[in-house]
Amino acid sequence: MTRSARGAFGIYLACQLLIGCAPAAAEPEPDLQSLCQRSSKLQDVELYDGRLGVPTAFVNRHRLAVGLLRWKSDLGARYLDQAGNVSGQGWCSGTLIDDDLFLTAGHCLDSDDSGAWQLPREKAGIPLSPAQLAREFTVEFRREVAADSHAVGKGDTVEVLRLEEYRLQGVDYAILRLSDHPGLRNGVTRISPSDARPGSTIAILQHPAALPMKVGAGPVAHVQDSKIFYDAIDTLGGSSGAGILEASTGKLVGIHTNGGCTRSGDGENFGVTIAALIAASPMIRDRVDRSRDLLVGDWNGDGLSDLAVFNQGCLYPDINHDGAPDTGYEVCPVEPNADQYFVGTWRSGQPNGLGWRRRNCVFLDIAPKQPLCFEPGPFELVIADWNGDGTSDLGIRRGPCIDFDTDFDGVPDRLGYCYGNGAAEDEYLVGNWQGGPTASIAVRRGNAVFLDVDRNGQEDEVPRVYGNGGAEDQYLVGDWDGDGDADLAVRKNTFCRMNHDPAAGRDDEGRPYRDFWSEQ
Repeated sequence: MTRSARGAFGIYLACQLLIGCAPAAAEPEPDLQSLCQRSSKLQDVELYDGRLGVPTAFVNRHRLAVGLLRWKSDLGARYLDQAGNVSGQGWCSGTLIDDDLFLTAGHCLDSDDSGAWQLPREKAGIPLSPAQLAREFTVEFRREVAADSHAVGKGDTVEVLRLEEYRLQGVDYAILRLSDHPGLRNGVTRISPSDARPGSTIAILQHPAALPMKVGAGPVAHVQDSKIFYDAIDTLGGSSGAGILEASTGKLVGIHTNGGCTRSGDGENFGVTIAALIAASPMIRDRVDRSRDLLVGDWNGDGLSDLAVFNQGCLYPDINHDGAPDTGYEVCPVEPNADQYFVGTWRSGQPNGLGWRRRNCVFLDIAPKQPLCFEPGPFELVIADWNGDGTSDLGIRRGPCIDFDTDFDGVPDRLGYCYGNGAAEDEYLVGNWQGGPTASIAVRRGNAVFLDVDRNGQEDEVPRVYGNGGAEDQYLVGDWDGDGDADLAVRKNTFCRMNHDPAAGRDDEGRPYRDFWSEQ
């Protein structure tokens, strides 16, 4: 394999192409590259407008576990004349798969020099082993372009402690052990048990050319042997090791390793499939997650929130809380493959219903052929009773500000209020936190949830602390004990832990949901 430099960036471009990747200064840019269009369609994650086929909420949730592998900046002081020329350079992308485990491409840890780049060496020019090289890296999380100032931020940097797995069975992957358990702050990506289907939508959150994090999305072209191919998702050097995420579940279905698209419109970029990674890696195999994200609603009108999960286009709630889907209460919307599904009370006094989203248009199951289309551009739906009339309303969050559509005409009635720091927050949550008729927003940072019950745009004095932050698979809001107040829950795989008493912050109840995938 080869690596290349592109002089305009002056940084490492960790690409592995079908032919050699020469430094830009040596010869004109070859036709064979990893951009699949004449110009890149990658978008900065904080400026993402939802046009690539995955919702903005998807990007906001999954970007937190993505990091940039970067060489330490003091190689010259420690290796002297054998330091090479990579000190401080951004190198590859990767993804947290546990609190302290970082998955990237194996060739990012290869010991050979190539092109214009020389790696540090032992005395007498002896190459360092991959395990030795691993300890010369840090990982940067949340290296992004800020939506307000467009300044580049760097939120969290940790050191690599050691190399845990490297190219087992010849598969191009590596797993690094990181310091300080960054997954507790930045989240963890779940691992799919099976490969993505051809034609299904995937997303790659990456640091192309070591730039601030960007997102690309598009369909799977085909899957062949141990490779997953895509010809509409751009990458660059530095994208190597980035996780390939399935849009429908958010789970990891591979890692990007190779560029192969051409400027003339031929070729395909590709990576390693999750099936190949599971077969090779004991660590990945132990972390396979067969569960799905849960939706919360009161499906029978008894005042208690129930868990539900989608399977083959229908939602199956667990109304009697026995841990199994209730097949007699399934809800099958007319749109089985929407970008996003959500729950709300569309008619006062009635059980919850479903809604779904296609790009910037929203549909409710009480009027499935009447789209509510909002202004294009990135927004996240927050569904709650914003005006106290007993029915759910649409909240359209753009950055830190929420507009309300309470009459379902697709036009915001008024600016609701602004709270938090927009995409810089780990997650926005909504609920009737202290009872009463109207809902309010909260923001989650790690395992602390900061409320704004009076909706004045300021954090209330005491946050709710519960769960393990980004190490949980999902945070949920519901009324678990029927007292009219919104409570928190956290999901780990197929088990949810509920908290009734916010002051105590303890597990008051546990509910399993033996969904359709858990026993496979």
